[in-house]
Amino acid sequence: MRSPDGEDIVMDTRKDIRIEGLPFIWTTNLRDDEVREFHDLYGTRIAERNSPANTSKKIVIPLRIGFFPFSDGFCLWFASGQKQTVLYRSNLDWELLDARHKEVDELRQEQAAEEAIENELVLTEDNHLRDQAESAIKAGDYNHGAAYTAARAELRNKFNHIRGMPPSWSCWQPDLIFARFPTSRQGIEFFQHYNVSPRSFSNFAHWFSVRSNLHGEPLLKQTRLIYEEGMRMFPDCGNLAKAACLFFRRINRCDLAMLICIDAIQRGLSDGTKSGFAGRLARLRKESIDVKTKRGKKMRLFSCGRKEVH
Repeated sequence: MRSPDGEDIVMDTRKDIRIEGLPFIWTTNLRDDEVREFHDLYGTRIAERNSPANTSKKIVIPLRIGFFPFSDGFCLWFASGQKQTVLYRSNLDWELLDARHKEVDELRQEQAAEEAIENELVLTEDNHLRDQAESAIKAGDYNHGAAYTAARAELRNKFNHIRGMPPSWSCWQPDLIFARFPTSRQGIEFFQHYNVSPRSFSNFAHWFSVRSNLHGEPLLKQTRLIYEEGMRMFPDCGNLAKAACLFFRRINRCDLAMLICIDAIQRGLSDGTKSGFAGRLARLRKESIDVKTKRGKKMRLFSCGRKEVH
């Protein structure tokens, strides 16, 4: 809209107003005299036509919409019932809006191209560190293998804002990497600084126990260190204590599993089950008694067999 001296006038949108001499309730950025002019031009077209009664059970909300030439531009018009909305923009406004949309699109394309380049550089660095870590681990150089893996974690911390990365970027599994180490020390140190959570310690302990190729006392010692550090860092996590119980039970160390249960009960932890750690402790005690009973029967049978031989 232009003033008599040719300057642009920006009109704020006025909502739900009535204009003397005109029907309808208006929402518009036009002046009253301009609304009257608009109504003189298009009043017949914008008047609501009588429609057949709706006999169905469907809810129908009639909405009419259109564009009308007006002054040196166009009006966006839409109406529902007695409410009329008329929003005017000059041709220059439309051209500026179109230019702005094109500018925004070009900027987005530039940003997408820059992001793609950044993503490719970061992925190249990550793949290099992965290959270096793999070579070090295969060569038995576990300290360097741990250092390269920590560098991959630092890379993720630094570039956690980037988008459009492949699943291998966010879903990498350092617990599986450290599960191949002969001791749990480097993995524990890693999870003290990166991916710090009870789940990380629980997962690492699980994978270490099944993939480290350790057995017997060495396996017990190294896996126990993982659980102990995790429970030290997260003393209120009942699920971590539960995972430790399951591990010790699996390797037939019910005595250690019972110690975990007793400690958890004293600290009021929950393992997510109905009976809780108290029920778990009772089952472990029964299982321990049954094992001792079976062992005693086997020993007596063995002793009887030796006597018969003599």
